[in-house]
Amino acid sequence: MLESVQPSPAQPTDVLLVGCESVGKSGLFRQLTGEKRALASNVKGSTVAALSATCKINSDVRLTDLPGLQFDMDSHSTQLTLDHLEGEETILLVVRATNLKEELIQLQQKLELKGKRVAIAATHRDKYLPSLAEQKRVQELLQMPVVWMNARKMEQGEQEQVMTCIENARVWGVTTSIIHFLPASPNPVNRLLPIFRLPIIGPMLACLFILAMFALPVFSAYMLVSWLEPLTEHYLLAPMISLLVEQIPPFLANVLIGNYGLITLGWYSFLWAFPVVIMISITTTITEEIGIQEHLTNALDPWLRKIGLTGRDLLPVITGFGCNVVAVMQSRSCSSCTRASCMSMISFASACSYQIGATLSIFNAAHVPFLFIPYLILLLIVGAIHTRIWHKSTTNELTPIAPLPYLQGMNWKGFWWKVSSVVKQFLLQAMPIFLAICLVASIFETIGMLSIFSWLALPLLTLFSLPVEAAPGLIFSFIRKDGLLVLNEGQGSLLMEMSIGQVFILVYLASTLSACLVTLWTISKETSWKTAFSIGWKQMLTSVVSAAIVAVGLSIFY
Repeated sequence: MLESVQPSPAQPTDVLLVGCESVGKSGLFRQLTGEKRALASNVKGSTVAALSATCKINSDVRLTDLPGLQFDMDSHSTQLTLDHLEGEETILLVVRATNLKEELIQLQQKLELKGKRVAIAATHRDKYLPSLAEQKRVQELLQMPVVWMNARKMEQGEQEQVMTCIENARVWGVTTSIIHFLPASPNPVNRLLPIFRLPIIGPMLACLFILAMFALPVFSAYMLVSWLEPLTEHYLLAPMISLLVEQIPPFLANVLIGNYGLITLGWYSFLWAFPVVIMISITTTITEEIGIQEHLTNALDPWLRKIGLTGRDLLPVITGFGCNVVAVMQSRSCSSCTRASCMSMISFASACSYQIGATLSIFNAAHVPFLFIPYLILLLIVGAIHTRIWHKSTTNELTPIAPLPYLQGMNWKGFWWKVSSVVKQFLLQAMPIFLAICLVASIFETIGMLSIFSWLALPLLTLFSLPVEAAPGLIFSFIRKDGLLVLNEGQGSLLMEMSIGQVFILVYLASTLSACLVTLWTISKETSWKTAFSIGWKQMLTSVVSAAIVAVGLSIFY
């Protein structure tokens, strides 16, 4: 008797999205799959890992979004894409409609496409859409299915056209000579904004613009919190403290409302950090979406090469002001000869939004909020010198940055999702970790173990004439940069007893002595523990030496 044979489920068709940077692969991937993790970003190198998902309108097709190709350097992200091309998957070449001929020539010369099933998607149709006759001529010359679309906004019908294009993929048989017969693109290179092309003035304006990206949200957050703080103290904290202090045991009271209390210090830290995190995420997301970040980094490319970086490497550094971990991962798009330099700069000078909120609150508690601007400038200057001294690289051998993305309007759906993701990360990851630090500090204070921290940090504190009570701030900053918020203990009583120079040196050391453990762990996973250790000890040495120089300078003026 023959056994009944159950038909095996059909295997999904795997399709790789392949193309140069900033052509719209991630936007196309999100439109076709609905996968929010691949939100389009108008920044080169925003995709640093392969991400797969099934299509919304055809679950038998599985798309994989790959990092953009950089043929001018040997980046980790480019190698990841090239490794994926060794399989048998169908390839959807994604090129810009404005640069179709030029990008196809480059892809034909650099990739091994012979024998692979290929379809072509031309994005940026909102910038240039050829006539129907020209579209027909392109497809006849290539003998390949080609579809034109705007990856940022796609209706159901346009998505179906892309899926039809994929289904009709053909074996690649195109030669470079055939591609040369394609109609010339109307505007093959999107040039740098005129104001940034000016010698000396252009890079200076780019620096001021980048500074404003962080100075404006920090100032706005400061004004908001300065107004909110006395209100919350009067109407929220004071009644809560007076109620709890009489009704709970002393040990629990110390944990909740003591010097490092979950309520007292925890709320104060939340109040100062949260607005900074939100506002910085808003400004950085806006500059990403409209494409201005690329123009800023391109304008600074000549200056950055003098310290061992390129304009491309500055993008992860800017990302680091939001989150160092994400920035280290984004450094995969850097050349192998500059990646270590980039990670070192991120570790030293990219003050993440949590660190910025923490330092702002400490300077405010010490009644010296004006110190924040020289603090931030010092981070960048010393970070640049540190990178130049320890991480020399041959940036002159690297080719200039690829054509720039177009300036464009906001993608509000993507904007709100990115900002909400930052808020969610702060509430669900950052704040719980800081509350755990407060809890540990409260328990250690109660049982008398904080003296251990003082012993560990005593040599450094003695060297800079800092009080031993500041030791927990230095130690906890190794775990997370917002751990230095424990210096606000006792309503900032410790800080108000210190001189302006001592406060500045203490905050600078806590910020730069080491990257946080999460950042070092990420560096080790991305490269090796040897690289992480090398970056760590060099940063510690630079931090101590530079702090000593600053301390001598402050002693002269004060």
